[in-house]
Amino acid sequence: MFTISVCVGSSCHLKGAYEIIKTCQELIEKHQLEGKVELKGTFCCGKCSEQGVTVIINGETLSGVLPSNFEEVFQEKVLKEIQNERH
Repeated sequence: MFTISVCVGSSCHLKGAYEIIKTCQELIEKHQLEGKVELKGTFCCGKCSEQGVTVIINGETLSGVLPSNFEEVFQEKVLKEIQNERH
């Protein structure tokens, strides 16, 4: 099970956290990953001064995530790993 936690603290909220959550939900549905990917909101991760939203994927903290680049992050960090697990 992949866990994706998106910071929804005030700073990340202003930087597009909810757009990222919506996009993530759409990608999970599009790729039929219900039951394989868990999406959560989390409060402040302490990276407020960095650009973009903080997203934690399976314990790896990523900062600088934007609504405009989240799909690329999802492809690289989730889809690629799921494909690797299947082989």
